[in-house]
Amino acid sequence: MRERRDRTVALGRVLHRRYSRPFWALHSAWALFTGLVVLVLAHNRYGFLPWVVLFLTLTWASTLFFSRFTAGRESGRLSFAHGFVSYLTRVMYQETLFFLLPFYFYSTTFPSWNSGYVVGLAALALLSCFDMVFDPLLRTRRPFAVGFFAVVTYSALQLFLPLVLHVQIHNGAYLAAALAFFASLPVAYSWQELRQPRRLALFALSLAAIIGVLKLGRAMMPPVPLRLTRMSFAASIDPTTLTLDRELARVVSIAELPHGRLCVRATIFSPGRLPVRARLRFLRDGKLLKTSRLLDLVAHRRGFRVWDALRGGPDGLTPGLYRVEVWTGEGQLVGRSDIRITAKSVRGTS
Repeated sequence: MRERRDRTVALGRVLHRRYSRPFWALHSAWALFTGLVVLVLAHNRYGFLPWVVLFLTLTWASTLFFSRFTAGRESGRLSFAHGFVSYLTRVMYQETLFFLLPFYFYSTTFPSWNSGYVVGLAALALLSCFDMVFDPLLRTRRPFAVGFFAVVTYSALQLFLPLVLHVQIHNGAYLAAALAFFASLPVAYSWQELRQPRRLALFALSLAAIIGVLKLGRAMMPPVPLRLTRMSFAASIDPTTLTLDRELARVVSIAELPHGRLCVRATIFSPGRLPVRARLRFLRDGKLLKTSRLLDLVAHRRGFRVWDALRGGPDGLTPGLYRVEVWTGEGQLVGRSDIRITAKSVRGTS
């Protein structure tokens, strides 16, 4: 019986040495395929967000259990359980990142400062598919594992918390950063280290620095869950109903603006009730012409609309490329659109 077991173990080791790399290469391809499926199916599926947060919580709890309560214990069952949980952790990271990508993508303006964040999330999602690279990093590089967990958790909570708590998105981002930071501490440090006064002071300073970076770098963060769905231009608008007189094309002549005024109406999507502060900015050929007053709104499931008008001088609007941007009150770009005004009439218009 013992000889048979030894032969089985030896055969398993031979098969592992011979076929482990091809197996994990195929598994990486499968992981990428399933991730792309999740990316497609996740479109507008906000109802799955609580489950994502729940699975991240379970991932955190299992990681904490095996890193703290089973340290120093050796048994075949614990080793198998640890390996299985490690595999589930990788899958959870991968699926969570691919799930979050569409939400961040639609809230991102390309190209802009906030496009870097969604590109970074996409890079992490791809990395999580390559088991032969990702698994050793999670197992042997504690700073990487903790940082990866913090980024994924922050990205999920930044989208989730404003919808649940009905707070402004920048406050949701600060709360998400604090929760991700505190959740990472038990994974990175032992209980004895967490109780040291110097460590506590360092943690407080680190959290303050993180909040400060988020506050100063709001322009680099997509305004999830808000996204610009449409921007329309017209020569006039009804301020009561926000009905446009006649929507203009993206290239118009000065003659189509007889009153020397360019009106714009922006439609912004929100998946739920959310307090929002928003304003419009008008630019011509890259030069800022006007910033509208800050509006305090409460978005609902159908989203909301904002509008403003740009008036020209005595001779009307100057020809050029006009850009209208929608910004939150805290400095996050929601979206933008361009319209070109020419001196001559555009062919095909009357």
